[in-house]
Amino acid sequence: MKKDLFLIAFLLALTSMLVAQTFDIRHFGARGDGKTTDTRAIQAAVDSAAAQGGGTVYFPVGRFRSGTIFLRSNIEIHLSPGAVWLGSDQLADYDTTYRHLIVAQNADNVALTGMGVIDGQGYAFYDTLLTDGSTRAWTAKPRPEPWIFFDRCRRVRIRDVQLQHSPAHVLVFDRCDDVAIENISVRCDLRSPNTDAIDLVDSRNVRIANCYLEAGDDLICLKSHNEWVEYVTVTNCVLSSDDAAIKFGTASYQGVRNCVFSNLTIYNTRYGIALFMIDGGTYEHCLFDNIAIRTGSRWSNEYPVFIDIHRRTPSSPIGRIKDIQLRNLTIQTQGNLLIAGQAGHPLEDIWLDGLNITLTGCNDLSQYAQKPRGSKTLVPDSELADYCRVPAHLTMAHIQGLTLRNVRIRKARKLDACDRNTLWIKDVRELAVEDPDVAPGLRNTVVRQ
Repeated sequence: MKKDLFLIAFLLALTSMLVAQTFDIRHFGARGDGKTTDTRAIQAAVDSAAAQGGGTVYFPVGRFRSGTIFLRSNIEIHLSPGAVWLGSDQLADYDTTYRHLIVAQNADNVALTGMGVIDGQGYAFYDTLLTDGSTRAWTAKPRPEPWIFFDRCRRVRIRDVQLQHSPAHVLVFDRCDDVAIENISVRCDLRSPNTDAIDLVDSRNVRIANCYLEAGDDLICLKSHNEWVEYVTVTNCVLSSDDAAIKFGTASYQGVRNCVFSNLTIYNTRYGIALFMIDGGTYEHCLFDNIAIRTGSRWSNEYPVFIDIHRRTPSSPIGRIKDIQLRNLTIQTQGNLLIAGQAGHPLEDIWLDGLNITLTGCNDLSQYAQKPRGSKTLVPDSELADYCRVPAHLTMAHIQGLTLRNVRIRKARKLDACDRNTLWIKDVRELAVEDPDVAPGLRNTVVRQ
């Protein structure tokens, strides 16, 4: 009997403790009417939870408008179904130093969860004069940038939330370790500028799974300044971008290594997979497997796969790309695959195994002015090679160790013959190539320079 009473008392105490660790923002004065600025109330709930060692800051049903919120260690922000957190459409409501909706610095064990919506009201920060249906990108005004920012954080969890209409880069992780992002959606207008969905900067041990990402800029972008970006896995996601679905760079001072991207569906994008080596670092030991890519954007040149070595300035060092495996890619495109190093700086150990390519159109590659470099600020370098105008479905140049097998090329029914070579190879050593399976009506030629 005493044991039973002790157990009941313990359970009651535990339940009381758990309830006490939930901090409903309405209890701190949040109105949730969509008009009142609830910044102070939300921050008070976060600070109260932090003062008690952590807890859950709870958003009930309502429309809660705020400026900058500072997230602390051991805090989970949970949005109930029907809760909408509105980022203020007035820049004056944001912290003058940290112009973000959510910012966490040197925080451990932080989370953003729940079935609610976080809406950045990004349209308020764009020049929306282009209301005539133009597909050109809008121009950004001063805005919260990035929108949600984690700086030197550890054990970050983001799950189930819906992020929409961001005014700038959506989720940015800078020097973070142990990040899990699962079952979230990001929806930004495809014309919205600089709305990268997830930027991983100098971060490691990141897992992204079961997400839907749609934005006007890169979706999953790995950038390296002072540290390696490493041990990143991305799986079971659907991606739609006006630029690159998966991008390395352009910042590549250290590099990216030991990453796996698998079971992805990519559509309506300029680049499916884009590796821009600009700053002298190294990309190595990365696998891309079982990915469906359909290109198509407002840009005239599109690449389901683009891997290139360039340099930021004529005095910048030239980096390395090695041990990159692309397996089981199903591609629909009007463009081509361009994979090239530079003379004296070859790509190393590149594997392409299982490419099923359907031509939905046939862009005239000879009309391309120059290869892309991943940033509008980067200019051509006359000393470096540019193979973007080579008329081939697959252009491969300056590679030490290339394996190419199980390649199948077909054309959509509406497409007439496409005047390109199947494969164009220059300065490729240790070459293992099986003859591609090319449909009738397409030129089946391999050109070696």
